[in-house]
Amino acid sequence: MQISLLDAAALAAAVVVLGTAACSRMAGTKPAQAAELHKLVGTFVLDVRTPGEYAQGHLERAVHIPVQQLSGRLSELPTDKTTPILVYCAVGGRSSVAAVLLKTKGYANVHDLSGGIVAWEGAGLSVVK
Repeated sequence: MQISLLDAAALAAAVVVLGTAACSRMAGTKPAQAAELHKLVGTFVLDVRTPGEYAQGHLERAVHIPVQQLSGRLSELPTDKTTPILVYCAVGGRSSVAAVLLKTKGYANVHDLSGGIVAWEGAGLSVVK
């Protein structure tokens, strides 16, 4: 499937807008706060990194759905849209885009790990390898 230059430009603009919206609308959840959220039994932990990144280490109980696949795999998320969702990537860019997507799909309790897994590990928190 080929897309026109105009469609490609529109798609690129949408990515920029989503990324900007993600940064401005969501403050992010600091690692210490995320760790408390992670301890809660009902929290859904979502890793939106690449398969290779996930294999190098991830948060315990994390469900892996790369950000590029997220919109097509929403059925794998909790049906109760008030369930706390802790979403993360490497440093926070992809997870902020994922968090905006989840909010637009009606998920009301989305927490984006500020600084991603790099900040998590930097705070001395453990990962599964």
